[in-house]
Amino acid sequence: MATTSKVKKVIYSSLFGLGLTAGGVTLASAATTQEKPPTTIEAPGNKTDTESTDSKATEHDEADEKPDYTSSVTVPVTKEGPEGSDADEAKADRAEQAKLEKVAKIDAKAASKAATDKVPGTVDEIDLDEEGGNVVYEVEVTAKDGTETDVIVDAGNGKILAQETDDKSDDKGDDADDKAEQAKLEKAAKIDAKAASKAATDKVPGTVDEADLDEVDGKVVYEVEVTAKDGTETDVIVDATNGKVLSQQAD
Repeated sequence: MATTSKVKKVIYSSLFGLGLTAGGVTLASAATTQEKPPTTIEAPGNKTDTESTDSKATEHDEADEKPDYTSSVTVPVTKEGPEGSDADEAKADRAEQAKLEKVAKIDAKAASKAATDKVPGTVDEIDLDEEGGNVVYEVEVTAKDGTETDVIVDAGNGKILAQETDDKSDDKGDDADDKAEQAKLEKAAKIDAKAASKAATDKVPGTVDEADLDEVDGKVVYEVEVTAKDGTETDVIVDATNGKVLSQQAD
């Protein structure tokens, strides 16, 4: 019986050891499985966040290109094709213009009147055009004070769809700066344009076409343009403080 008991103990011990070994393999296998990151399979047709954002941005840009108005007569939006020869492009332009003229219900004269009734002035330019599928006349009107306004007229019924006046405030500011600069130069000059012209023609015989007071390299000078009898043009630089000829250059 003692021998049998020992045999049983050996068998139990062996089985217990195998159980631990098998358990170790199971645990190791489980650990290995957990270390692998989960695999994500993207469904076909799904867009990434970047692609979605780019698509929305493109749609937004296209929306921005559309005008804020809608005319009573429209045509399909013209899509730009591949560049061709000048002759091909001219032919395409004529075909496009003919298409617009066929759709328009009023002529350029009526569109001009509608524009100047809204914005008094003189019509400088008028074009029949297509903007985002809208057939319109683009009329450029200049008022008596020089203000320019672009007026959009519906080519179907003559209604004013939009107008935009050019901002001349920057130009006025530039003019003021130019006048201030000129006044400063005139104050610094010791001779006038007549004396500068004489100094120039004494050096280069001919007729004075132009004499401008300017500043060159920190010096106040007259730039005098002289044309000789043979047609040669020479730019003569005269010092505005003493009348000396500083340089000359024939064109």
